[in-house]
Amino acid sequence: MIAVIFTLSFSVFAQRGQQREMPNPEQRAEKMTTRMAEQLELTEDQKQEVYKIHLENAQKRQVEMEERRAEMEVRRAEMKSQIETILTPEQKEKWEEVRNENRRKIEDRSKKGRGSSAGDHGRHRRGGYSKSR
Repeated sequence: MIAVIFTLSFSVFAQRGQQREMPNPEQRAEKMTTRMAEQLELTEDQKQEVYKIHLENAQKRQVEMEERRAEMEVRRAEMKSQIETILTPEQKEKWEEVRNENRRKIEDRSKKGRGSSAGDHGRHRRGGYSKSR
């Protein structure tokens, strides 16, 4: 039982450690349009049209991501509440200690990974658009 609780609490907070400062929809649309323009040699008119499409989709994705994040927070709070009804006061205290330790470890890991290419994990960039294709 304790192992299940530990696993659940660790996975919940591991997800929080993965959150990064996300560019806003305008920044994402600009970056994607610039990349396409360079790779496909788009005209100014094409760039404007492509930017509008990217911006519209980035704005929709932003709303969807915020909705999902809110739903996850509600589920996380419900789960925590349900688990706390089962635990003794001593177990609750121990669970809080374990959760705090996990948070600290995740923060330490994320601080070590900043400023390096560690976030890439050896993966290739997305395919994108190539003239040779």
